[in-house]
Amino acid sequence: MNKTVKYSIGVLAVIALVNFSLDIQKLDKYKASHTEVKFNAKEFALYFWDNELKDCTDNATDVKTAIRQIQVNPGLAFEKFGHKLGISKTYYSILKGTGIIESVEDECLLVRIDEKTQVELATDFIFGNAIRDGSGKVDIDQFVNMTDFNNVSVELNKLAKEKVVARLKRSAKAGMKIEFAGATEMNEDHFDVTKIRVIPIAVKRTDE
Repeated sequence: MNKTVKYSIGVLAVIALVNFSLDIQKLDKYKASHTEVKFNAKEFALYFWDNELKDCTDNATDVKTAIRQIQVNPGLAFEKFGHKLGISKTYYSILKGTGIIESVEDECLLVRIDEKTQVELATDFIFGNAIRDGSGKVDIDQFVNMTDFNNVSVELNKLAKEKVVARLKRSAKAGMKIEFAGATEMNEDHFDVTKIRVIPIAVKRTDE
């Protein structure tokens, strides 16, 4: 093999090596630029709790207003102040009210709103999607999978227990007057206005 051929082969080998190296570098950069950031439901829920939920509770439907409208036209009432996913018959809403703690039960506080109205403020078995969906501010289309979407509910329920329910269970006493706002679940087919269960999001004593 003459020197010219050897030289040509050497040059081609170097060019091939350089091109291969460049391709690897480009691939690494591509992968780095397209690496998905793992969704953190805990951080999302905490930010949402601190920055979005107050607006929901401030503008929540008064529980007495909700009951009156449900009694007159439940379908219209649910559409007006409730939120649901898809074609489900289950609606979620944020309600608020003022009342007197009538009794402290194992799983809830019975709060008397007036002579005809009583609600249960949940202090145990806090689960489900009432806070997430009742807010109407968490869009399912923003999530890449249902696991992330459902984990938001899990974390919001944990925050309700840690930030509100734990303190409420320590201080609640019969006869105490409170203001509250919280999330509730309502089903079109079987919703009992005499047994409204509310997951507390904000509670304030008003008789001090």
